[in-house]
Formats: sequence, C-alpha cells, structure tokens
Amino acid sequence: MNRLFPTYHCKEASVDVILPTKDIKPDESNQWLIIGYPGVDGIEFRVKLDKQESAIYAFYPIDDEHIKIANSPNDLIQKWMAKELIL
Repeated sequence: MNRLFPTYHCKEASVDVILPTKDIKPDESNQWLIIGYPGVDGIEFRVKLDKQESAIYAFYPIDDEHIKIANSPNDLIQKWMAKELIL
C-alpha cells in the first residue's frame, strides 16, 4: 500500500471517516482497501486495491455490494462535511 489518504475523524459522529494510514488495511478478499467507516450497519469506505483510481466506494456487507460515493478522499470529506452522503 503506497497511497496516502488524508485522515478525517468526525467528532460529531465519533467515527473515522478516513482512518489514519497505520489503520488502513486490505479487506478479506485483498481486492479493496478499507479506509474508513461511516458508523452505520457495518458499512465501510473502500478503494480498489489493484488500481490507482482514487474513487471511494461504500461497501454494504448485508448486500455484499460496492457503490461509488466519491471521486477522491477529499471529495468524500467535503461530501461528509456538507452532509451530502446518503448511506
């Protein structure tokens, strides 16, 4: 993992929207990096591990589904702060 992500902790929700680099890890399939959490229903924020794409996806474990929610980590932070994300 050679990508750097800006860390963002939401004090209001008490969640790490984007984790500190030391806590970012691959998922069990080794196809995605888990980079953060919105704090609901086990949803994770992820990026594709095998591509240099910076798009952020929400992973919904109940449906085993990835949905693109932001174009980059900074876009995710901006959308989070503006309360534009519907998960």
